[in-house]
Amino acid sequence: MRVIDITHKLDENVAIYEGDPRFSMETWSTVQDNGYMLSKLRMGTHTGTHMDAPCHFIEGGKTAAELPIKQFVGKCLVTDNIKMVEPGCHRVILKGKGRLNLDEAQWLIDHRVHLVGTAALSIGNDQVHKLLLGNECAVLELLDLKDVEKGRYILCAAPLKIDADGSPVRACLIEPD
Repeated sequence: MRVIDITHKLDENVAIYEGDPRFSMETWSTVQDNGYMLSKLRMGTHTGTHMDAPCHFIEGGKTAAELPIKQFVGKCLVTDNIKMVEPGCHRVILKGKGRLNLDEAQWLIDHRVHLVGTAALSIGNDQVHKLLLGNECAVLELLDLKDVEKGRYILCAAPLKIDADGSPVRACLIEPD
């Protein structure tokens, strides 16, 4: 079994959407001084590899904690052509195609896709976000897909259980045996 980490490292150089808070980390406690190490993080909910929850664009939409974890774990298709999505394929990661237009987003909703991911900082414009998130289609953004071939995988990209508009994720793809 091969596991491919598709998460960008969180550090001061991680890409962020313009205007979002930058990532920072400081040492709060050290082993030398306190007998244990503890760090303090400061970042936006959409920093690095992350998911968008419906409430990011939908008034009263679900938070990251309210979405079922099974939405982020399971069979997944990595493709550069959304027309390759077959019935029963509920998770799609777009390789080589960064942003969706409104027609493509509607096509995914019509085909009952429950999660879509991209290497881009954003899956699309505000209308694309509203359409996907309004239909409870989770969005993964800023995936590291450089070592990933198109094909079928098992995705694991669970968000933190936090009542927020988004969450960092540690995402990986598992090649089935």
